[in-house]
Amino acid sequence: MEKTILVPVDGSDHSRRALQFAVDLAKGLQAKIIVLNVQLSLNTRNVRRFISQEQIREYQEGEAQEALNKVLDILEGQDLVVETKVRIGVPDLEICKEAEEEKVTMIIMGTRGLGAIKRNILGSVSYRVLHEAPCPVTVVP
Repeated sequence: MEKTILVPVDGSDHSRRALQFAVDLAKGLQAKIIVLNVQLSLNTRNVRRFISQEQIREYQEGEAQEALNKVLDILEGQDLVVETKVRIGVPDLEICKEAEEEKVTMIIMGTRGLGAIKRNILGSVSYRVLHEAPCPVTVVP
């Protein structure tokens, strides 16, 4: 069975560290890496009043590509099988869906380290993925 590591990225330093950790682990496991960016759905009635579906899609594609470009240099020169994907929706839900659909071996993701108060108010994608994922999750600070 092929091992697959899912690495959600948002272009931050936290996601860069998670991807680097995943690369090091994938080499030893001879695992495939799926680099995933999740864009929030902007397809609401209020947003569509001001911009078109096409503009929404172009914006999301641009944002996703920008986030991916900030981390993909880590993969240059690596002898690994890598796939990049973009999903639209709520990040924690889409990460878990991707993990389930692709039957990944594990998820490796960064955390922003919001602290207890902000985490309780805003929630934490990594916290929710940790509790909802169908596979082991490693959170890289």
